Amino acid sequence: MDGLNLNNQLDEKTQLLISKMEREIELKDSEIQNLKTELAFLKGQILNKNRKIFGKSSEQVDSNQMSLFDDAENNCDFKMAEPTMEEIAYTRTKSSKHIGKKDNLANLERIIVEHKLEENEAICSKCNNSLVVIGRKSKEVLKYIPAKLYIEEHITYSYACKSCEAEAGVANIISTKLPNTIFYKSMASNELVAHVINMKYQHAMPLYRLETYFKMLGANLSRQTLSNWIMNSATELQVVYDIMKEQLLKKNYIQADETTVQVINDSGKDSKSKKYMWLYKSGALKDPIILYDYQNTRSSSCPKEFLKGFSGYLQTDGYTGYNRVENVKRLYCLAHIRRKYHEIIVNLDEEALKKSRAIIGFNYCEKLYKIEKDLRETYSKDEDYYKKRYKIRLKKSAPILNEFQEYVEREIKNALPKSPLGKALDYTRKLLSDMKTLLEDGSLEIDNNGAERAIKPFVIGRKNWLFSNTAKGAKSSALIYSIIETAKANGLIVEKYLVYLFDMLANTESKEKETLNNYMPWSKALPDVLRIKVGK
Repeated sequence: MDGLNLNNQLDEKTQLLISKMEREIELKDSEIQNLKTELAFLKGQILNKNRKIFGKSSEQVDSNQMSLFDDAENNCDFKMAEPTMEEIAYTRTKSSKHIGKKDNLANLERIIVEHKLEENEAICSKCNNSLVVIGRKSKEVLKYIPAKLYIEEHITYSYACKSCEAEAGVANIISTKLPNTIFYKSMASNELVAHVINMKYQHAMPLYRLETYFKMLGANLSRQTLSNWIMNSATELQVVYDIMKEQLLKKNYIQADETTVQVINDSGKDSKSKKYMWLYKSGALKDPIILYDYQNTRSSSCPKEFLKGFSGYLQTDGYTGYNRVENVKRLYCLAHIRRKYHEIIVNLDEEALKKSRAIIGFNYCEKLYKIEKDLRETYSKDEDYYKKRYKIRLKKSAPILNEFQEYVEREIKNALPKSPLGKALDYTRKLLSDMKTLLEDGSLEIDNNGAERAIKPFVIGRKNWLFSNTAKGAKSSALIYSIIETAKANGLIVEKYLVYLFDMLANTESKEKETLNNYMPWSKALPDVLRIKVGK
């Protein structure tokens, strides 16, 4: 009996020990699973960072993934963590579309040079009779005239009437006039200043390169001189910027965005706090206006102050700084919502995609974009386009937006809050209800990509010139970028338009708004020579 009791006691101890070990194993398994999940998350973060830095910027995904919508619903597992991401290599195919050289050069000036024999050369060497033309061949050569700098010296003369002087003792004196330039006391011509501005802001050439460029043309123009011209130009163009802003605030639809800019402070040191370049763009296609606004902060007071007096639709990304803008109806950007899901699925293989819950959210975005694409390809953008888009959106887009919202509310209950999917769902839930504002007006765009494209020239320029020397320089750059990008958006040749604008400002005594309206980039009164000709 004692032996039996001992065995029972040993069995109980063994069972307790086994149970304890099983619990420890379960805890370890749970800890390992958590570490695997965390590792997958961190690996995904690194892959996304690398893709943003080194990969292509396009967010397009294989169209075959659209067919995975039902697979994701059927093969889902709510308790399963997002699968580990694997990097996939994509191949880019070149477009077969191309434009021939004649299409590209159709709008260039054409000079015809005929190569004919002189009269004394057009003699037959055998019978001495005159030769006649029996055929001709043609060859086109694209010529380039190199840039040239030269001094144009203007000499004025004064004239006096000696008869008046003899009779009245006072001569009637008349003097010829010098041509006016935008800078009265400067040697810089309007053409030269326009060229400097165009090279720096449209073609992103920093001043030290411009200095070298002019040196090769035979002129030693220091960076300080070039900088002074630019700053003084901004001062002269301020009145144009003010009218552009006034007109922008009268629009009923504005898109906005912002990006950082590095500014050197007055002591010559790099400013530690981030500075921002804000962008505001009219949403409608007619008479587009693009304005930049430099501010030393990302505070909500910046858009609130800039957009004071505006009443209409304001489209932005999810940044809450725009929430304080008064008297506006918010519209968000589907591209930013789509990007959250794209960052999750972009590196998943096909099997992982079938189990991913993120592909569902991504596909809702794709369906909405497909409707917009079909609209653009089906209907021409005439006066009725927005009315047609309004009706079709109500019929096709509205149900998808409702389904998308239901998906978000359902999925967010099961997703880990700090997981990539959890963050994407939370971001979507905050913005999706105001995305339905899209259904109110056919002129509204589905995303804020127009503003992002408009701010891109500044971002490209920033990579080349790196920083602004002072806050005043940054403000001047904002003003000049505004005029250049608005001119581009209205189909103008930027450099020619700047010359025209400088000429008009220099020779117009009245700076009244009614007069200056004729010089605005969208004005129908502008000469046709300033407009980019569309190839036939």
